[in-house]
Amino acid sequence: GIRRSPLGFSEKALGLAHGIKKNFIAAQESNGQPLFKPSLNADTDHFFKSNVLADQPGVEGPQITSERRLAAAKSQIAAFLEAADGAVEAAREEWLRTLYSKVATQLRFTLYEVETEAEVGVIFEVMNDRGKPLTDLEKVKNYLLYTSISLDLPNDLAKSVNGAWAEILRQLMASALVSSADEDHLLRAHWLAHYNPQPRQWDGSKSVKGEFDLRQYKGRHADLLDRLHRYTEGLRASCVSFCDASQPVRPDAFESFKTDLKARTQVIEWSEKLVRVGVVATFLPLLLAVRERWPGEPSKYLEILKLCEAFAFRVYRLKGSRADAGQSALFRVGYDLVRNSWDFDRAVAAIKSELRYRCGDRDFEDLTSATSAGDDWYGWPGLRYFLYEYEVALASAQGASPDVSWKELRSRDLQDTIEHILPQSIDQQPYWRARFSKQEHQRYIHNLGNLTLTKHNSYYLNKPFPDKKGEVDAKVEHCYAKSPLYEERELTQWQSWDMTSIDQRGAKLLEWTKQRWSVDLSNLEDEERGVESVEYELDEDSDLLVDGGDDGA
Repeated sequence: GIRRSPLGFSEKALGLAHGIKKNFIAAQESNGQPLFKPSLNADTDHFFKSNVLADQPGVEGPQITSERRLAAAKSQIAAFLEAADGAVEAAREEWLRTLYSKVATQLRFTLYEVETEAEVGVIFEVMNDRGKPLTDLEKVKNYLLYTSISLDLPNDLAKSVNGAWAEILRQLMASALVSSADEDHLLRAHWLAHYNPQPRQWDGSKSVKGEFDLRQYKGRHADLLDRLHRYTEGLRASCVSFCDASQPVRPDAFESFKTDLKARTQVIEWSEKLVRVGVVATFLPLLLAVRERWPGEPSKYLEILKLCEAFAFRVYRLKGSRADAGQSALFRVGYDLVRNSWDFDRAVAAIKSELRYRCGDRDFEDLTSATSAGDDWYGWPGLRYFLYEYEVALASAQGASPDVSWKELRSRDLQDTIEHILPQSIDQQPYWRARFSKQEHQRYIHNLGNLTLTKHNSYYLNKPFPDKKGEVDAKVEHCYAKSPLYEERELTQWQSWDMTSIDQRGAKLLEWTKQRWSVDLSNLEDEERGVESVEYELDEDSDLLVDGGDDGA
């Protein structure tokens, strides 16, 4: 009979398997080390060989998107091969032989060797016409490569472009900014800061191609080459600032500020706040410009960052203005900083002037007046951010950090993280019915003073306040007194919960709001507000580029 291996395959089949490995995967060098046949780009080659091709995968898992895709492809192929496991030995071996024959003898490849690096991108764009649509970032790269071979002078632009794009994609992948929308935001922010701050005139890759149109540079190819190099390197540099602003919790975020660790820590902290409030893209051109203008001065970046956060909260969240309100004025500030037209103080004054116009002291006072606490705050998009900032403030007063992370809160549904101290239903609850009529209940249920962050909403339900409040030494596990949240523990200061209690807490929260988002808007000249903001503020077609804030909090 046919000799079988312990795995159930014949020796002939095992010999074929070893041949496949030797011919297509790896041979063996004289020193016994594997000599791999396929190789990938430098950023993924090590992972490919140590985790995908290796018999025993390494301990490191996939770190970037391309590595995760390789790992997923390996798993998918493994699952496909396991489909034959249920077959009898002879049938399984025959199935594998048939599969091998298809792969080794029936696949056909077209090999087309190009003479220069630049041609690769151009050919890729043409051949990809019926595949997955190219992103604007890919289209810009391919246009730059095309231009490099169309210039009438020797150049190394293609090398610079390929190097820059490799670094840009590595930065984006390391920051988990892998969608085409992320790439578009990068291109747009860089363009608005460096080339044209008018959002209505941005048209993606078409704007870049129009700016560097070969037909406009007849007899001036040297000038065009210089501008293309500056664009390429500028986009590479902007990508670092873009990733830092969008994903500030990365270990290597804000590397240029590491000489001042205290300031860098504050920059990361306030960058996280801007991300949490849900408005980043609106401020990206400005933040990119400040980082470029003063790369080693974190104090300047921090001051602008705090202004952006205050602007985002007051204008977009508290006042509820359109997502593009004031956008053009902010873009213009970034543009003028990049051009060295403005100094730092003038930029600060311009941002404050726009804030005064959009949500000045009078508007801010009205929005935080005592009567505002009675509005429907439960339907406010900024509620969780607001309450989390209050939690941060209470923790900071104790020299601590919140015990509950923002990521944990955002990963859960709204109703699981917002507690109505006065429950939404008080039927058959004597404690609440004795303190609130039906009309009073409806008036106070979504009052600001009646809402708090929580981790244990499902335990509180419509229980009486004393039961919710609890005691530290009580046997009940879930109560305000034992909560990991400072603002829930603060509720134990009240002996009972009635309309007066809600009014008092609402007034306290609003008074804190006035202090937390206060900005000195005095001594501003009217002309500091950029004229462009007036011209473009009614732009209905602009890309709003606001992350949406909270999910209907």
